[in-house]
Amino acid sequence: MTIDKVDAVILEKLVDIPGVPGREECVADFIHSSLSSSCDCSLDNLGNLTVHIPGKGKRVMVVAHMDEVGLIVQRILPEGFLKVERLGGTSLRALPGSRLSLWSSKGCIPAVAGVLPQHLDNIEPISDFSKIYIDIASSSAEETRKMGVKPGDVLTWDSPLRFVGESLMCGKALDDRLGCYILMKLAKMLQPGELNCDLYLTFTVQEETMLMGGAPAVNSIEPEVIIGIDGTLAFDTPDLAGKQSDIRLGAGPAVKWMDAIRGKMAAFVPNQKLTNLVCETAQQNRIPLQDEIATGMSTAITPLVFCSKGARACALSVPIRYHHTPAETADVRDVENMVLLLRNLLMTDL
Repeated sequence: MTIDKVDAVILEKLVDIPGVPGREECVADFIHSSLSSSCDCSLDNLGNLTVHIPGKGKRVMVVAHMDEVGLIVQRILPEGFLKVERLGGTSLRALPGSRLSLWSSKGCIPAVAGVLPQHLDNIEPISDFSKIYIDIASSSAEETRKMGVKPGDVLTWDSPLRFVGESLMCGKALDDRLGCYILMKLAKMLQPGELNCDLYLTFTVQEETMLMGGAPAVNSIEPEVIIGIDGTLAFDTPDLAGKQSDIRLGAGPAVKWMDAIRGKMAAFVPNQKLTNLVCETAQQNRIPLQDEIATGMSTAITPLVFCSKGARACALSVPIRYHHTPAETADVRDVENMVLLLRNLLMTDL
């Protein structure tokens, strides 16, 4: 199974757009402009974008988040370098030596995270984020400011999407632009007459920092059912084989039975009847499905089930290697099978 050229271009653009938490406007604009003018789209005050596909039955919301992990400029050093803080769980291990894009008032500035040359690297691996600095080819704080850089500017990985091998793709922000892409596909293919529900496809904000950016959309729509779409951890590399789960690329989307960030009051347990229906739908349509029970992570759906009047909820995930790095890797077949599963699920009696 391969992605067609038109969809590949859309996905490449969607992944490339900068959209750190709280600054997802460009992502929302691209999604809105890519959908048919006949789509009923609305944007709330926090920036959540919702596409309404009217139908008879329960109000069903399918959720994917638009934001990606990144960095924010904290200080400009006298020598022109930048000190930064993380926006979301940006990988400290992957940061030194990485190419970055700095988004300033004057546009995009190429940047790199400083790293010791191997000849002098005889110290402990970096474990303290305060040791990180960003090089933008400036020799003084004054020069940096003249470039239009100021505290509060943000950085993202400089890592365009690449298709590799027969079915893999690699780049930044696959978490959760793949979920956004899946919702966009559904918006283009679903017809109101074939649905067994009143459908709201919602692209949410600020998942990487607070999880609950989609709360205003839920409070407004008051869905009876929420389906979360996000990435999950793949354990098919040599360093992770045999750890938490057997989830791997190419074996289908994963159905979530639980996730939790211990000590952070962030945990999700789905509605069992609804999740069983997901499994039955996959089996009936011969769609491969993996089981997910994850610790150390949670997703946008976690707080949303408690908003408004509450909702029955389930969650589906795309397996991704190397989360929150510039080399996130996923399988096109898992994405396409997710679209197929959701399309069939939304025609059932949820």
